[in-house]
This record gives sequence, structure tokens and C-alpha cells, in this order.
Amino acid sequence: MYSFYQLIKKIREESGLTQEEFAKSLGVSKVLISMVETGQKKVSKSFIIKLAKLLNVHPASITPFLHIYSSKELNKISPIEKKLVLWGEEMQKILIKKRAKKIKKYVK
Repeated sequence: MYSFYQLIKKIREESGLTQEEFAKSLGVSKVLISMVETGQKKVSKSFIIKLAKLLNVHPASITPFLHIYSSKELNKISPIEKKLVLWGEEMQKILIKKRAKKIKKYVK
């Protein structure tokens, strides 16, 4: 599972946008995108809302599973938590592979 900064970078890369184009589509600076993608800056609630609108998803679908679990950690959690983690991984795949491509239409 991807951390938040990795997820943002994967979404941008899958959309085929540069950091500058991605920033423009979100109405933020390229510097912010660069800092977010390297884990140097946390994002605001408004950033997540803007990204959700571009992806055409509810904001909660972007943020619920942002921790990386090693295989050792997965062995330490309950079966229901493991199912949730696996579901989170699937949601991240959907955001990256299916929804990210839609962002390009917002770049002018």
C-alpha cells in the first residue's frame, strides 16, 4: 500500500502530467506538489477535496488507508483489519489506474 505522498505521485504520473500541470489542475503551486510528493509537506483538507473533485470520487476514498504495512505487520493485525488493508490497496489501484487519467482534461 502506498503512503499518501507516494499515492499522490502515482496518481500524477498515471495521469501523464508534469508536476506543473498537475499543480495547475489543482490550483496549487508546483512547489507544493514537489514537497507533497517527497513527503516534505502535508496537505490540507482543501487539497484533498480538490483532488477528489478531479478524480470524481468522495474525499474519504483517498485518505482512509495511507499506511504501509510490511508482510510482518499484516501478520500482527486481525482478520478484519487485514481485509480493510487489502480493500485499501484495491481502492488505491482504482484511483491510480482508472481515475487519474481523467485529470488531464482539467489542464488548459
